[in-house]
Amino acid sequence: MSPTSTPRSILHTLAPIGLGTADVESLTSYFCRLANSHSCSTNDLAQFVIDRIEPGRWATYQGVEGKSRFVWHQRTISGLGDSALTWASALSELTSQSCLHRLTLLPLQSVVAPKGLMATQSRWCPHCLHDDIEHKKTPYFRLAWDIGLNKVCANHQAELIARCPHCLQSNVRHAAAYVVPGWCTSCTQFLGYPERCGPKRQTEKCRIEIQQAATVNALLAATLKPNFLPDLEKMHDAIDTLIGQLDGGVAAHFARRLGVRKSTVHHWKKTRSAFTLDTLLRCAFHCNADVPALLQGDLSNWSPLCEARQLSLELFYPSAAPHRNRQEHDWFAIRRRLQQELREPVPKSVADIARALNMDDRLLYIQATDEARQFGERYLRYRREKMESRQSALRLQLKEVCEQIHENGHGISMELVSQLVGKETLNSVHNLYTVLSNIAADAANDDCA
Repeated sequence: MSPTSTPRSILHTLAPIGLGTADVESLTSYFCRLANSHSCSTNDLAQFVIDRIEPGRWATYQGVEGKSRFVWHQRTISGLGDSALTWASALSELTSQSCLHRLTLLPLQSVVAPKGLMATQSRWCPHCLHDDIEHKKTPYFRLAWDIGLNKVCANHQAELIARCPHCLQSNVRHAAAYVVPGWCTSCTQFLGYPERCGPKRQTEKCRIEIQQAATVNALLAATLKPNFLPDLEKMHDAIDTLIGQLDGGVAAHFARRLGVRKSTVHHWKKTRSAFTLDTLLRCAFHCNADVPALLQGDLSNWSPLCEARQLSLELFYPSAAPHRNRQEHDWFAIRRRLQQELREPVPKSVADIARALNMDDRLLYIQATDEARQFGERYLRYRREKMESRQSALRLQLKEVCEQIHENGHGISMELVSQLVGKETLNSVHNLYTVLSNIAADAANDDCA
């Protein structure tokens, strides 16, 4: 009997965590755990993988030997681009785990655009990491944390954080040579301390973010099913059906419904390109559509939203306010009174005269132009003379105070003047520094004389 040979993998056959659920592990987390399994740094493991993907790539930079600038954690290996496809294929071959592409967003590659898809910072939910330790499980990074639209954790309804609660440093989740998922790469403290992250927020914006995160989790769970087959053409046909059913085929009305520009909807219909994840979530929320079904073009279970219509009620409305009777003015008597007011010793403004006559001041300028202009010029001249008189009195007061300071043998300064006259008086003097400088110069000239 010949012995049966069992094929061996080059690297450890490490099983992914959370496969088949919305809490599926990201390929970044799998790579870090694989490095820990081999007791090596992430840089050494990345070099080992890169040498099999592209021999010589690690040791060169732009064709120059020994100048490698490859940084593995700057690649979005959990996304849906070329890096995710290359790394998932290479790690699957090295570990004999054929399902590693399901730790990325590659199942959505044909229907979701990469723009704004991945988060720009490494984030995590401290409650999830805390639960992993509480249930004696291995802490790991969820794929949902790497999606840019996710701001909160759908399971715990808590905000995703990007700074260590101990050292307050950012970019400390996996950007290092030695990474243990769940522990800070800067201060080595555990990242799963929810009590250090403050209370949960309960606002309208937070509720929308929770609903959005729940939709993303449902989409991730659907992509792990074998019968999930997204199709771009079928998705666009489904969108056309929604436009026709909800808005009568008018793209501008559908754009208003989603909160996007109508040119954006025309671009979809013309190019039939992939949608951003934000657009898909807008369609789900505003059209009552299921995102996984929409990606497959399946509207068999779809039904439009039931719009709440206002019942016609016989409401009591108060009667309209009666119109004011048109005023009749005796302009002969008004002009005679204006002439009398012009002879008064204390001038009045046009607004005061109009208020006394119970009319608009603009009407005086129209019907009694000459008298209104005389009132305005006389009142302005009165105000100007009153202001100049007040400034003269203030300057005289300052001069007396400065002479008193000078007689006491002190120099004239703003602090001493303020103590004697008060800040309110100083603030009322126009060109204060110029006035004080002139007074100080006159005092100096008197001393010289």
